[in-house]
Amino acid sequence: MKDDSVTRDEADLVRRCARGDGAAYRELVGRLEKPLLTFIQKYVGEPNLAEDLFQETFVRVVRSLGDFRPDASITTWIFTIARNLCLDHLKAKRRHREVSIDAGSGGEGGNVIDFREALRTLGPGPGAQSEAREQEAKLRRAIGELGGPKREALILRAFSGLSYQEIARITEAPVGTVKFRVHEAVQELARKLAPAAGKDQTGTGS
Repeated sequence: MKDDSVTRDEADLVRRCARGDGAAYRELVGRLEKPLLTFIQKYVGEPNLAEDLFQETFVRVVRSLGDFRPDASITTWIFTIARNLCLDHLKAKRRHREVSIDAGSGGEGGNVIDFREALRTLGPGPGAQSEAREQEAKLRRAIGELGGPKREALILRAFSGLSYQEIARITEAPVGTVKFRVHEAVQELARKLAPAAGKDQTGTGS
């Protein structure tokens, strides 16, 4: 997994961005675009909004480059900014109406295949693509029903591929707590999906 420390390369990249080096800025965006956008999409559940929040994240990055301190990786710092924007948006949205967050509406991405492998014992039996899509939809709904901290930890770990140390810094939680949340999230998903999987495969109750 990635080390949660600032490398010489990262420090140089930040300095170049702070000097207004356009090539350095494009390199920084390119490094993080896919995992960061995947994280935001799955956090807020609205692809179009996710694009806006992604852009706003980097606007704030540029404004705050002078505040960056080399006690964590640039990845951790930028994901923290994005997470705070997501939380601000969701808090504002809840003030107007109750919302149900569909954490999977951003489509497949990141390490979703690796994550589904962890649930392979619950996987669909042989069938057509429609059955696979149905299973994927069930998984998305189940993720959306997870409690906030568990859902957040799972998205950062499974879909954005961050280390436990990075997630701990971003969420301001101990590493042990992050590991527990991811474990609990997987177990909860298993409980949610197991009855449906068992019924599909056996056709009868046990």
